[in-house]
Amino acid sequence: MKIARLLALGCAMAVALPVAQASAQRVSRIDGNRLGSMCTKPASTGLCDAYISGIADSVTLAHLFERNAEKDSKDVPAFCIATSVDTADLRGKVVSWMKAHRDGLNRPAGEVVFTALHDSYPCGDGK
Repeated sequence: MKIARLLALGCAMAVALPVAQASAQRVSRIDGNRLGSMCTKPASTGLCDAYISGIADSVTLAHLFERNAEKDSKDVPAFCIATSVDTADLRGKVVSWMKAHRDGLNRPAGEVVFTALHDSYPCGDGK
């Protein structure tokens, strides 16, 4: 009987373990301070631009995929960046936002960029 209980417990743990692991997501170790430094040094603005564009693209595409999957045309995106906005403009907005919000720059860089884009490029009535 003990073996059956242990086996049942082991199976239950094996089933629950992947779920717990699946909820953990990789987040870059770069924080807002480090990204801000990259974005303000001429030698690394290309890396900064690529990072910001990657966040902007991934959030926009994730929203489009989710909206299409759920057929919810009223769902508002996190930010609305016009197609005419180039990467230098994005970097300028993000760097300006960072300078105004230095207290939050210890957070992951992706979170900082997301929040900066959200505040700098609002959708709907705030546009």
